[in-house]
Amino acid sequence: MESFKLLNISFSLEGRKINYEYEYSKGLSFYFVDKHRYYTTYDTDISDTPRSLAIIPLLANIMPISWLVGFDVYVDEIDENFESSLNVLKEQFKGFHPDKELGGKLHYNKKVKNVINNDGVAQLFSGGLDSWDTFTRNYDKDPFLISIHGADVPIKDTATWEKFKRFNSQEPIVNQDKLHYIETNLRDFYTYKLDVLADLGWWGTVQHGMALIGVLAPLSYKFGFRFINIAASATSEVTYTWGSSPKIDENMLWANTVVYHEGYHLNRTQKVENVVDFVKSQNVPLKLRVCYSDLRDGYNCNICAKCQRTILTLILLNEDPKKYGFHIVKDFYKRLMDNFNDETVMTEGVKYQWQCLQDMAKKSTDFFVAYDQEKEAKGIADFAAIDLDEVVNKNASSVNRKKHLKFILRKKFSGLYNIYQRLKK
Repeated sequence: MESFKLLNISFSLEGRKINYEYEYSKGLSFYFVDKHRYYTTYDTDISDTPRSLAIIPLLANIMPISWLVGFDVYVDEIDENFESSLNVLKEQFKGFHPDKELGGKLHYNKKVKNVINNDGVAQLFSGGLDSWDTFTRNYDKDPFLISIHGADVPIKDTATWEKFKRFNSQEPIVNQDKLHYIETNLRDFYTYKLDVLADLGWWGTVQHGMALIGVLAPLSYKFGFRFINIAASATSEVTYTWGSSPKIDENMLWANTVVYHEGYHLNRTQKVENVVDFVKSQNVPLKLRVCYSDLRDGYNCNICAKCQRTILTLILLNEDPKKYGFHIVKDFYKRLMDNFNDETVMTEGVKYQWQCLQDMAKKSTDFFVAYDQEKEAKGIADFAAIDLDEVVNKNASSVNRKKHLKFILRKKFSGLYNIYQRLKK
């Protein structure tokens, strides 16, 4: 039986960095990048964290790999509630991945009962729509806002990360004393073979819910927050497999913590409405940051589908998108319709996002005019008339084959691909 064994946990960088020393069977080198050992770095000294809690960031990333690949994991000690939570999570993953046989077992020498003594509140914060929507419902609780470098923004991309931090510092509604940053290579310590195992989407379909919540464990002990909010990116109406859901996130527990998968009852148009209402009630501006496109200049790129959907929602609410960090390009409605051409491959999940907007457009009696009211009214009407059922999964097999080939080439020849990306810019 293949195995993964944690040998030691140590702290460096004045107690801010957790280093994990581990070894694994030769056969598992297929999945792990030996030169990029997993670590987490915080912006405060967390070296007083009990080992049974300090191990959680690592195990939150390793255990799903153990289950889906099938190898045992060996550690010295573990938090009592987290150990119980892993058993529940494994059963949830079985339901999400019925076509896979889940194996792997966690071995430990002792369980430790930990207690968080305060009742603080924390929230994972990306500056995007989902996290701002969650913030609107928890603003009165003055939550810790925690952003993770290495999740949406690669660790090597320090320029984008510094912009991200600057944008956060410019938000007047954010309590800067409760804004914290974590750096972790949670997307770099494993190989692309895991992505292949999960239909090219290990981060999205398996990893990110457990991983993002898990890295908060040392900070929860440091600052005494028991209640953790992670924003939902989907709703109960969407049934595709995703690595963050109430069944995953709300079972990620340690000590006496409680996790809430926030906003699961709302679609993205409703979330935009919530943010707009919050801005009006608090009489304070905020900027949504919904994409990390290479073409972004400022808060958003303004041209990707994610930006387009948010911009159109604001337009249909008769709100100037500029107030929320967007710019309406002059050919906005042409670009909008390009999402539904013959080359489009649209999943049921993406269809749902457009469908919510279509429903909103059909009911809209007033909208924000950027340049020409008559032309823009026609653009909204044309969008509302699209038959999305004709678009879903069209040409899917052909496009997915190309996607798979492109993914493999990009991973095997990453140096050449990076040069190509720079030349393209």
